[in-house]
Amino acid sequence: MRFSKNIASLVPSATLAISARAKQMKAAGESVIDLSAGEPSFPTPQVGIRAGSDFVGSGKSGYPPTPGIPDLRAAVAEYVNQSTSLGSAAPPNVLISAGVKQALFNATYCLFQPGDEVLVPAPYWPTYLAVLKLAGASPVVIPTSWETGFQLDVTDLDRLATPATRGLFLNSPGNPNGETYSRELMAEILTWAGERDLWVVSDEIYRRLYYGGDSATSAFDVPHEASRVLHLDGISKAFSMPGWRIGYAVGPEAVIGKMSALQSQTTSGAAAPSQHAALGVIAAEERDQIVGEFREVLRRRRDLAVESLTGVPGIECRTPSGAIYLFVRLTGTTDSMTVAEQLLVKGGVASVPGEPFGTPGFLRLNYAVSDEELEEGLARIRTFFS
Repeated sequence: MRFSKNIASLVPSATLAISARAKQMKAAGESVIDLSAGEPSFPTPQVGIRAGSDFVGSGKSGYPPTPGIPDLRAAVAEYVNQSTSLGSAAPPNVLISAGVKQALFNATYCLFQPGDEVLVPAPYWPTYLAVLKLAGASPVVIPTSWETGFQLDVTDLDRLATPATRGLFLNSPGNPNGETYSRELMAEILTWAGERDLWVVSDEIYRRLYYGGDSATSAFDVPHEASRVLHLDGISKAFSMPGWRIGYAVGPEAVIGKMSALQSQTTSGAAAPSQHAALGVIAAEERDQIVGEFREVLRRRRDLAVESLTGVPGIECRTPSGAIYLFVRLTGTTDSMTVAEQLLVKGGVASVPGEPFGTPGFLRLNYAVSDEELEEGLARIRTFFS
């Protein structure tokens, strides 16, 4: 069977594939603790449930506007203005999408084309490379190291940039490593990109799940070229609403308009009940309280996981400053694909190996599961490596 060249190099999401396998093993009666999927375990906040349910109960079933319902676009703009230093976001600067993945795809497809190069720091979320290749652009991976806390070095950006470089992807706090860029480093990166007239696509889905304060530094918190920065976020992580599939992009009105036009020819936008549920949470008076309570539970689970795995033979572990993952380093091998397979089959724990993130020799573990699952999973990991 012949497929188009458009998807010749496309591979399924590694994280979703591993999670699906773990679910299949559970369905077959095997005991598996799934620490692979990148989703928090908290229930949807009640204010979101009520807003979504009220809309469904109203009986309305019309198509929502492609860029999002007006009230949600306005609420997102206000939220971004309140939680970053931007202050100038308005509804025309906001696109609501079916998850952050769609916002990322829309942005990549609108901004980059064959012949363009886009800088992507490693470790990276695998979808970054996938969407760039779908757009025909070439990802250029920027290596970072465990020793430096996976911090991006602007001299590496300068060394690997070429006349074909058109953009830079940022992700802080990062998936899979949970590390965060300081305000000083973020300002240095944005200044460097602005001097070269590059697009900066800043994935900030874990911005509020930062353990050093109320929010990690946003690209909107430092001086930047406003016409060249796109901010991506959504409700999946900080508000624990992954299944509602609501993400958004905030950026220049002209780019948002092009992304909306592309969306009109693909999904036509996000489902209306989900948009109303998102509106209920983002516009709620208790919004920041909800995030803060989630964050404190995650902090406790993070600390439990780090304490439990510190000193276990065969792995190294340190405390991440954000997100929902431990990114542990294997000390005896760089073949994390094999180790993850053995940990699943023999140890009964699903993890994600480092290879899909561009960093062999690591395992990603999600600690945003229930206390019972986390404690059992950690115990199994200690037994497996010991």
